[in-house]
Amino acid sequence: MKIQILLPTVFFILAIQYQGVSRDTMRKAEYRDTVLLAEEVEEITIATFHAPFNFLNTPAPIQIIIPEALETGSAFTPVEALNQVPGILMHHGTLSTNRLTIRGIGSRTPYATNKVKAYFGEIPITGGDGATALEDIENRFIQRIEIIKGPSSSLYGAGLGGVILFYPKSFKNNTIENQTTRASFNTWKNTLSAGFNHKKLNTYLLGSVLNSDGYRENNNTNRVNFMLHSEYALSNRIIFQALLKMTKMKAFIPSSIDLTTYLESPQKAATNWKDVRGYEAYSKGQVGLSAKIHSNKLDKISLAAFGSVKNTDELRPFNLLQEDSEYFGWRGYIQKIWHAGDVKIAMTSGIEFFRENYRWSTRMKKEMQELLSDNLEKRSYENLFLQMETNFRETLYLSTGLNGNFTRFRYTDRIPENGDLSGRHAYPPVISPRLGANYHFSKKLTFFGNISHGFSTPSFEETLLPEGEINAGIQPESGWNTEAGIRVDLNGTFRATVSYYRMYIKNLLVARRTGEDAYVGVNAGRSIHPGLEADIKWIVFNPHSFPSLSLNGNITAANYRFQEFNDQGNDYSGNLLPGTSRITWLAAGKIRFSKNMDIRGWHRHTGKMPVNDSNSTFTKPSGLTNIEIRYSQTVGKVRFELKTGVENIFDVKHISMLAVNAPSFGNAMPRYYYPGHPRNYFLSLQLSFNGLSTQH
Repeated sequence: MKIQILLPTVFFILAIQYQGVSRDTMRKAEYRDTVLLAEEVEEITIATFHAPFNFLNTPAPIQIIIPEALETGSAFTPVEALNQVPGILMHHGTLSTNRLTIRGIGSRTPYATNKVKAYFGEIPITGGDGATALEDIENRFIQRIEIIKGPSSSLYGAGLGGVILFYPKSFKNNTIENQTTRASFNTWKNTLSAGFNHKKLNTYLLGSVLNSDGYRENNNTNRVNFMLHSEYALSNRIIFQALLKMTKMKAFIPSSIDLTTYLESPQKAATNWKDVRGYEAYSKGQVGLSAKIHSNKLDKISLAAFGSVKNTDELRPFNLLQEDSEYFGWRGYIQKIWHAGDVKIAMTSGIEFFRENYRWSTRMKKEMQELLSDNLEKRSYENLFLQMETNFRETLYLSTGLNGNFTRFRYTDRIPENGDLSGRHAYPPVISPRLGANYHFSKKLTFFGNISHGFSTPSFEETLLPEGEINAGIQPESGWNTEAGIRVDLNGTFRATVSYYRMYIKNLLVARRTGEDAYVGVNAGRSIHPGLEADIKWIVFNPHSFPSLSLNGNITAANYRFQEFNDQGNDYSGNLLPGTSRITWLAAGKIRFSKNMDIRGWHRHTGKMPVNDSNSTFTKPSGLTNIEIRYSQTVGKVRFELKTGVENIFDVKHISMLAVNAPSFGNAMPRYYYPGHPRNYFLSLQLSFNGLSTQH
């Protein structure tokens, strides 16, 4: 373990001593790449606030992920990039089974990402039950990601965990790209993309195919994606956008395993899932249309309509689950900006309207025509939001907002012969205010702080009791977040952000298992989420010469725990939240030997985690070390890039995901563990024609 932790340090020291590469002058584009797009990040206007102020003047815990970070490692999904953000812990069971937690929120969700709102452009990719499938996002289709940690965005629903915004890519030049990646476990992916820019029309298309046998038994995955992003400028004041995303996937499920199997044969699948060749298969389409209008009276008007259709089959050891869902909605806002000397005041107000139909049924696994259950749930919500930003002499920036949510659902039991359990329920309106401030002590030192309220509604499973009737007593989780921090910027060569936060959650939602495939939701108490985050970027060498070296790292020290929690006569008050770690940290670096070649290395450490509410069992801490080498060359209008790397260099046995509070039946041990990949390799080849890709 000590050797693994020391490797990044040795790697950096050796790089500093290296003097054998010629010191050619770096072009401006390459300079921006070396400093992790420092200038561009500084100038980015944070869209999650729709304010006329840049990243450094935003009084909120914001993280920006740029294309370079998205392409770190094999980059089959955004998992690796998201896992390098302080405050985020991404559980990664398989290519199709993931759970993202932000500051401990969502850690007890069984198998999916919940309590975090996500948008792809103007399309909500979070369903009506709060679940988000992040693994369907294509890294090469993303221009950047903005992450607001905690309930700090009034404009996007005030979710407890936060908001993730994926911005689709567009090209300034006509470009065609093809990337082929081959990796361990017979994994390969091919991506073909094209960007076209003609007069007022800009269009970007991407198609990809991913196939993998997987590390474990019953772990095959096949995924096909098609995406389109198009912009048309009717005039200087009116811009139309269209976004289309289609996914077809079939992934076999190895499921979680017990401790003995994990230690002795981690590649094995759970026996019951392997015996039936359990899988999940779905087809999904999402579309969004938007218009942005700049007028004289109102500085900006934005209108967007969106819709989604999804069909899913999941073959399980106990039955066949079939799900169909479609949602539609629209969101719009108006923004007015007033100027009074050096003072700007930006006011944004709008509404998001959402309707979803969700049908699910179960059938006997042997007699697939025999219905066990057949249900329909219609869920709807409206979000009304108001937000204001202002500055005073470029020193003090204030941000305040208000979000109002009204959620309701109607449940229909479509097999009423044994008693009609249909019903409807509406949650009381939730009002979520926020207030933030950002103060510049000097050009090099900034202080920020905020206080905000957020909430998360129960999932579909949590809204029903075991017998199938409406769980009318359940309430949304809600809580307050407070945070204070500083940002340091030493002329762009050294940047650091340090913040301390405390989040208080009440009406804690507990997904209590009533069977291997069944849950019931209860409000069981309160939790507290205190933590300290630090994020550092340092350009060690003069970026105008070779070799150049940039380092970055972050650390999260947290103590997420139940403040008051009694469940079925068990008092878990004071215990740590399962699926969370008290300490996570990342150390990373990039050496650029010449304008064509660089090496990246990173080490990510995750501390021990409790696997259940009682804290009777913990995982062992683990640290994964990874390295990749990239070589690129441009000849005329053709660009060639070759990248290869090794993940988990030291072949560390580790847990990549937990099935928290997994039950045990009979004398069987509970199956808490998804084993992580052993040492594995990848090789990627990319060709770009008719101009350079904007991400380079």
